[in-house]
Amino acid sequence: MNVEALAILGERRRIGVLFRYELAADTVVTRFVADEAFVQSMPQPTVSAAWLAESPLQQQALWRDVRSVAFNGRHSARNGWLLPAFFQNLLPEGVFRDRVAELRGCDPRDHFEMLAACGRDLPGNLYALPVALSRDELARYVTQHQDALEMSVTAEPLEDGVSLSGVQPKVGAIRDGERYVARTRDHDTHIIAKLPVVAQPRLPEVEDLSLRLAAAAGVEVCEAWLEPLAKLSILHGYDLGDSDAQTRFLAVRRFDRSPAGRIHNEDFAQVLGVMPEDKYGGVAGDAARSYVDVAAVLMGFDSLGEAAVHELLRRLVVNEMLGNPDMHLKNMGLVYPGGVAPRFAPAYDVVAYAAYSRHQGHALALLPAALAPPGGRLRQQQLSPAVVRAFCAALRIPEKPAAAAIREAVRAAVGQWRGLIEASALTTLQKSRLLAHFDAHPMVQSIARRVANRP
Repeated sequence: MNVEALAILGERRRIGVLFRYELAADTVVTRFVADEAFVQSMPQPTVSAAWLAESPLQQQALWRDVRSVAFNGRHSARNGWLLPAFFQNLLPEGVFRDRVAELRGCDPRDHFEMLAACGRDLPGNLYALPVALSRDELARYVTQHQDALEMSVTAEPLEDGVSLSGVQPKVGAIRDGERYVARTRDHDTHIIAKLPVVAQPRLPEVEDLSLRLAAAAGVEVCEAWLEPLAKLSILHGYDLGDSDAQTRFLAVRRFDRSPAGRIHNEDFAQVLGVMPEDKYGGVAGDAARSYVDVAAVLMGFDSLGEAAVHELLRRLVVNEMLGNPDMHLKNMGLVYPGGVAPRFAPAYDVVAYAAYSRHQGHALALLPAALAPPGGRLRQQQLSPAVVRAFCAALRIPEKPAAAAIREAVRAAVGQWRGLIEASALTTLQKSRLLAHFDAHPMVQSIARRVANRP
């Protein structure tokens, strides 16, 4: 049997090996095995919140459990043989994934090869680089001394192989003076250039405004700005319709890159061990992931806690006011500035879809099915007082500060959003749709009535 292997590095330090081989014609084994030197090292950087144990001994036992679901791929009826969930979520998505596969000359569903193609510029502070294992290493890593295998050669990462999530056309870029150019072997991409979309007029302008509206409501957002396509010096191969040199794209500064180097981060699909195909919560019923699951993770870290839960609630009510039903598990994340303790990553991929058509509800259910108030579809529910009460009760946190965080976000929106929307570069129709959606939100109406009734 032939084996393909990638060395997984974090902070330029080898963590372990991800390998793949066919056990039978219809069975593929893809497994991550941590290096024993890393297992025994202290202190260790956080690779994933999903891979943390309570004590050093339990942590070592976790790393050595090579049969764990967390470290093994599985078969999907939709997408074939998947990598372990943490690594599957490192892969590019959408049309950008197809573009990388075209450059690599591989099937976009060859997930191992796709990871290898982007291995030098993955999200966070990780690398996946080809490695040739010795026969002794093959026996130790792959078969635990049970079989004799042969190595297959895995190609080096693509020079411009960058992994970016989301379905919108985009490219990874480096800012070079007034121009945006492609990455090089020696320089990571630090800008995501989000391009126009034919079917959604002025999408970059809509997202730019959405981020500014969210910030005005008190949400921590990523840094982003608009630029003309004339400044983008990258061949991308996307059909941008009737765009010209002055048509704008949205430049988003990556929060996992800095002048000092890479900063580790992960999305909540990785944190919760969910495959990308299940980023909207997965299966229906009691097993589906909800925002309570996200909040429970936040409550599990001293560096996050209630303040981070309040930030989550602000983002939820802002999405309701924007008509953004797309804050799924891959559109939320943790960032590790010091390599160990997490912070809630800034909000990203915030889009006021109400500018195009009426949208209501959320990407995930606000509450698990067992806790949700009766009536209505789970993802269509809004942050009513009853929902907020149940949300806080599930986490065992005080309700009043959480409700106050939501109320203050809405109050700030009522005070600032109308002026920002009217002064924006959106079309007249987009502005009227967005304002109509905003004005119809129950909390907005409640606060607007109070303001109107003041003496």
